[in-house]
Amino acid sequence: MNRQSSRSTVRRKRRIGPEVMVSVGSVLVVVIIWTVLTNTIVASLFFPSPASTISVFGRLRPVLPIYVLSTVYRVVLGMLPGTMLGILCGVLMSWNKWINSALDPIIEGFRPIPAVALIPFFILWFGIGDLGKLILTAIGGFTVMVVTTSEAIKNVPPVFVMAARNLGAGKAALYQTVVLPAITPTLIGGVRVTIALSWALVVASEFMGAQTGLGYLIMAARRTLQTDAILVGIIIIGVLSWMMDRLVRILGDLLTRWAPR
Repeated sequence: MNRQSSRSTVRRKRRIGPEVMVSVGSVLVVVIIWTVLTNTIVASLFFPSPASTISVFGRLRPVLPIYVLSTVYRVVLGMLPGTMLGILCGVLMSWNKWINSALDPIIEGFRPIPAVALIPFFILWFGIGDLGKLILTAIGGFTVMVVTTSEAIKNVPPVFVMAARNLGAGKAALYQTVVLPAITPTLIGGVRVTIALSWALVVASEFMGAQTGLGYLIMAARRTLQTDAILVGIIIIGVLSWMMDRLVRILGDLLTRWAPR
């Protein structure tokens, strides 16, 4: 067994090496094209060059860590409760038909409404503090995860459920040993979608009313046409959201090592 596991590890490393090189190469190609275009065709006002963008990091050094931490704090603290409540609600809706009948019309009636449209009301109700931003982000994550969870449970293979029942599993044991493990890979995908949506909602809410954060940085730079600072904010948002997504993917792979790929 040890030899087999070591061989599989070596094979996995051999596969990962070329893939990483291709990923790094694609990023370098984009940077090269960006450099050529901004130094020859595109004016720096419309799209800054890599050199001018890098120089902005030094100019924003005193405030940039505060802005980054403020936005990450809002994303994480808003996303986590919304995600957990969405999963819990989806499980309860599949557990009991009366709960499903009571919640389904409310959720489905509210879900198509863009959460961004609620920002003016949230500013009126909660001001420009963090509470409104956190609730808005939680609502966005909740709507994604409740639908993801309920649909994942509906798609659990019936043969697994029948086998557990034939072995004497009750409803609680059925959910614990069959349903929840079976839907975990799908939930990981839902969490990844929730991360992207949470970043969008937090940045949009910072556009409307905030004194710190990457969204505030972008809006403040827009007023004075500092497009290099705008691009810095966009790049940081992209990198941080990718890092969070990557972390979820790694944790998902660890939690679902049993799942076929």
